[in-house]
Amino acid sequence: MTLTDPDRALVERAQAELPYGTKAFDELIGRHSSRVFARCYAILRSHADAEEASQDVFLAVFRSLPRYQFDRPFSHWLSRVTLNACRMILRRRAAEQRRRDSYEREQPPPEPPPTRDIGLRRVVESLLDELDPGMRVALVMRFVEERGYREIAENLGISESAAKMRVSRGAKRLRQLYEERESAGASGPESGDE
Repeated sequence: MTLTDPDRALVERAQAELPYGTKAFDELIGRHSSRVFARCYAILRSHADAEEASQDVFLAVFRSLPRYQFDRPFSHWLSRVTLNACRMILRRRAAEQRRRDSYEREQPPPEPPPTRDIGLRRVVESLLDELDPGMRVALVMRFVEERGYREIAENLGISESAAKMRVSRGAKRLRQLYEERESAGASGPESGDE
């Protein structure tokens, strides 16, 4: 089955112009920048990190586009480049967190803010931050980006059954975190406030 790639003509023009001409490349960025940023933000949960990842994506595209082959649609390749840029930032964050943890081991963790006045969406978004990055990415792709398991598996480099399992475990863990937060809020000292 041959898929029609709506970006093919523009990509071919950009390949012909690069590295000295960038008119078609700029148009390609304009076409995809908001989607790339939205995906980066959904995975990274930080405006600054999403901006950085988006810049990394388009720098990688600029460097690799002359060698890009049309064996799959450009948007699929761009999705893979985006995921890789986000993974790099997640790895950097994890390394920074390990350094902070080694510094602050003796101190108790700060109390989480009460969540009962925050909308459900904000609660779920904050709970996403507590998930393992692999689970977070799978859940975002499935429920925010509404991608199928096959595409999730392809993007993560795992089998389709592993993608289903990751989404299932992520959803179960998210539910547990939500229930824990709700029960802590209901039994906390502020539950009697007006």
